[in-house]
Amino acid sequence: MRFPATLYSELCTALLADASREACAVAFARHDPATGSWVVAEAASVPEDAYERRDAISAVLKAAFVVEVANRARHDGLSIVVVHTHPQTKGFPAFSEEDDRGEAQLAQYFTRRAGGGKHLALVIGPEGCRARLLGGAEEISVWEVGANLALRSEAPLDSGDVSAHDRQVRAFGAPGQQLLRSLRIGVVGAGGTGSVLLQQLAHLGIQDFTLVEPDTVELTNLNRLVGAGPDDVGRPKVVVAARMIRHINPKARISALERDVADADVPPHLAALDFLFICTDSHASRAVVGQLAYQHLVPAIDMGVSITVGQEGVTHITGRVQMLAPGLPCLTCTGALNGEQIRRELLSPEQRAADPYVQGIYEPQPAVVSINSTMSSLAVTMFLGAVTPVPAGARFQMYDGVRGTVRLTTATRVESCIVCSAAGAMARAGSWPLPVRQAGRGRG
Repeated sequence: MRFPATLYSELCTALLADASREACAVAFARHDPATGSWVVAEAASVPEDAYERRDAISAVLKAAFVVEVANRARHDGLSIVVVHTHPQTKGFPAFSEEDDRGEAQLAQYFTRRAGGGKHLALVIGPEGCRARLLGGAEEISVWEVGANLALRSEAPLDSGDVSAHDRQVRAFGAPGQQLLRSLRIGVVGAGGTGSVLLQQLAHLGIQDFTLVEPDTVELTNLNRLVGAGPDDVGRPKVVVAARMIRHINPKARISALERDVADADVPPHLAALDFLFICTDSHASRAVVGQLAYQHLVPAIDMGVSITVGQEGVTHITGRVQMLAPGLPCLTCTGALNGEQIRRELLSPEQRAADPYVQGIYEPQPAVVSINSTMSSLAVTMFLGAVTPVPAGARFQMYDGVRGTVRLTTATRVESCIVCSAAGAMARAGSWPLPVRQAGRGRG
């Protein structure tokens, strides 16, 4: 279950304000059976007049209020999250026998009245929370997604041997290392920046990778494609990347998709993951993954590199690293996307040939491994700041290679943005369309 920042924290503050009595709230979420995730769209404390009774060990809601909740869920096709507190609990709370009895009745009622969606129960204490299927025993992890990706519930983390990562454990602790080992990471683009980034993630101890890249290795890629050699020309880049990862970490789990992320059937593979990296210069692919980050509450880091060459040589070396998550401006807000370029990249070859506005021939851009590596390293450090105790607070950085500077950048979110606001794709999950290429249109 994923809450957009700062909804979970604000809900906890409101519910735990009175430590003498249990309190309740109701959240509505969009459940995606394909990914097994719940994206929380809204949550609010129960009004005082909706309680039948409320004391230090229990809270019971009036039947009329429960009916309203069920009707809303059925009308909007949402899953219900029934929330209550155990305000005196130390550590992570546990569901009580009274919770079990009450949930069994609610689960039966909501199944009949609110439709066939899967509903959840969430119990919150001062030091954490625990969630499960309503009326069941299956536990669900709870995440708050924003400038930081925070696990709020007690969940089993990868407890394997971390001795090989002793030096970084000394930096952010064994729990931070265990969390890294437990995260499912998606990387879109396995070229110049993507290959460097994958190498660093593998060294950090990431165990679960999903790679998305449609292209094969070309001779001109070898100056910057980490892990590739002359014998790899003609091989899929995802195959070369997977080989490099396994050379560093033989136990890594890798799903390698030799596909374009802009094709409609590819993004669902990413919506089930925990963190994404966008390592592509395609505007269409960045638009797809950038919107998915807000729509499915899967945080992403996008990076770009540009080398400008004039008559007298290199004039500009610039780079950008930007995290995309609730509360942070998206690529549309910061003007990083070109709408016309997105349209062109989503055309099939036949459509492109017939389009009078598509002119000229693609001209390869300058690329240097050291500059790609600089941007990938900034992205990985930003990622560490978002998921571990590493105090790296930057979420938007600009690099000037000529001046040798990295500048922290601020940007303003557009309140009515179609991508990152509640008026647009935010927390819509599968109920909102992504800007993808439909089946049968081919890769542009």
